[in-house]
Amino acid sequence: MKLTTHAIRSLIAPLALIFTIWATVFYFILSDELIDEVDDQLEVYSEQIIRQWLAGETLPDSTDGSNNTYYIRPLSSTELSMGKRVEYEFKNVYIDSRREEEPARVMHTIFEHNDGSHWKLTVMTPVYERNEVISTILIATLILLVLMLVAIIATFAWAFFKHMQPLYRVLDHLDNYAIGKRQPLNNDTNVTEFQRLNASVEDCIDRVERAYERERRFIGDAAHELQTPLAICQNRIEMMMEDDALTEQQMIELGKMQQTMAELIRLNKTLLFLSKIENNQFIESTEVDVNAKLHRQIEMLAEVYEAKGIYVNLYEKGQWTLNANEELITSLISNLMRNAYLHNCPEGSIDIYIKEGALCVANTGDNQPLDKEKLFDRFYKAHHGKKHSNGLGLSIVKAICEASHLNITYSFEGDKHLFSVFC
Repeated sequence: MKLTTHAIRSLIAPLALIFTIWATVFYFILSDELIDEVDDQLEVYSEQIIRQWLAGETLPDSTDGSNNTYYIRPLSSTELSMGKRVEYEFKNVYIDSRREEEPARVMHTIFEHNDGSHWKLTVMTPVYERNEVISTILIATLILLVLMLVAIIATFAWAFFKHMQPLYRVLDHLDNYAIGKRQPLNNDTNVTEFQRLNASVEDCIDRVERAYERERRFIGDAAHELQTPLAICQNRIEMMMEDDALTEQQMIELGKMQQTMAELIRLNKTLLFLSKIENNQFIESTEVDVNAKLHRQIEMLAEVYEAKGIYVNLYEKGQWTLNANEELITSLISNLMRNAYLHNCPEGSIDIYIKEGALCVANTGDNQPLDKEKLFDRFYKAHHGKKHSNGLGLSIVKAICEASHLNITYSFEGDKHLFSVFC
């Protein structure tokens, strides 16, 4: 979930609750105010009738044209003792003009006549107009609240997105960042927190770059410096093996040492080559005919494949020519072919598919998929642990693909392991 969506969702609930409470309070306040207004009108109307009654003047009609109604009746001593002097209530009354019963506000007033008798004046006024007013105001208020909620959320989303642009620029910078290919972080802002974030990101990238540079130099220097002593050791072993005084057991041990030394030299050359790839030392690019390189590799390895009984099937469905470093593409194809050979089984097969923009190498082998998470890691060896594999072939393939802006994927289909390289 995006931060903007999460913030808006967190804002909706409290805003909806606040607006609901406000609308409820507003409704009751408005209702009370309208009731008070009606009560004040009834009180004025009641006082006018009582004054005219006590003065002996002619009373107005029981209805004054506004649907207000009144009537006066005497009170017994029992009713007088039980009744309140002024009392208000709601009740349904029949309205002649509407010919139906409608809710009305009723006011009962007890007053004393000049002769000491007590009378009760009842004044009524319909409140259907008041209810209609309240309903109209309530609907308008709800519509206004919804519009306000939408407007507030839209304004918040716009303001949030605008002010969070420095964060998004930092995220984009980190997404596009690659070790050894650092780009400047252009993220000008006057917000203190984002300035601190920029500084922290730059500091972290600096530390990563320094650590990477130390590792790169160590691997490159170590591989380079080891070439001479390894070559000297191999020559000395060869010289010792020419001594006729050696016993058969000594010759066997020297042979093992020579084999181990050859593996060390090959591993050292591979690490040095991998370091050069990662250091972008293969910068020259030419038009490389991938089909021709593939044919040449198959011819070179034909006898090796034949000795192990491995059948190679080439399916050319198109011509692939790309702009890249020729040495890297040659190494890419060589390592894919060598990997297909080393991890194959006797009497197995290698199927090669090539078309414009894509190359796929499929080989038989173990009947279970490899670990995709570790497959391209350095020195990773599958469960079978091939003797002549140093675990760097696929690492080189991955590094070459990255340097040449190519993609590589692995899949296991049926009984074959498929490595696909494509643009």
